[in-house]
Amino acid sequence: MERPRPRLGTHTETLLPRIGAFIIDIVLVGIALGIVVGAISLVSDTLGVLFAGLSTIAFFAYFIYMEGTYGQTIGKRLLGIVVITEDGGDCDMRAAAIRNVLRIVDGAFGYLVGLVVILLTDDDQRVGDLVGDTVVARVE
Repeated sequence: MERPRPRLGTHTETLLPRIGAFIIDIVLVGIALGIVVGAISLVSDTLGVLFAGLSTIAFFAYFIYMEGTYGQTIGKRLLGIVVITEDGGDCDMRAAAIRNVLRIVDGAFGYLVGLVVILLTDDDQRVGDLVGDTVVARVE
């Protein structure tokens, strides 16, 4: 998977693709983690519980790795959007970690906080984007 080229100036046209991409990603990650935890639980209930707890870390790690390495997750790739820095550069691991750890804040009240912040900011940024200095743009 290669890092796509962003179409600069399109970061205010990504709300619906962002929502769709997140839904795709949580379904894919949920299925993958469910299979792993289920298989491990067959071997040991204790290990199953341990791995279920570690699934939260794996969830965040997926987003951080994919966005920090490729600028996009599988969902973002399918829907033609990419995470970039505010100045149009590549999203790195630091920015990806910041924006994804802050999903905890954005995700409050069923992602209502993130949605409201996106709608109120000029560059359609959620809290994680504001702190990580990132935007989401369409790909060329």
